Amino acid sequence: MSYTELSTKAVKVRKPRNCAWCGQRINAGEIAQHRAYVFDGDFQSDYMHPECNQTMHDYPDQLDLMDGWTPGDFERPEPVSADSATERKS
Repeated sequence: MSYTELSTKAVKVRKPRNCAWCGQRINAGEIAQHRAYVFDGDFQSDYMHPECNQTMHDYPDQLDLMDGWTPGDFERPEPVSADSATERKS
């Protein structure tokens, strides 16, 4: 199994999408991470909630992720709001 990430960027989605990590809906107008990558020789792209994308990169067993997954295999973490981030710093 091989994975090469080509690009990732934050975008405002123009039409509803499903998150590649948690499978939940990303509504039009919401910010999401758009990824372009090569998985086992095939070009692919998808969208993720920003917190799902971060969770994927922080996942403790990266080799386990190399086998791939389907949307909904993982739960969406709680979004980090600006207010909660400020509360943690205090």
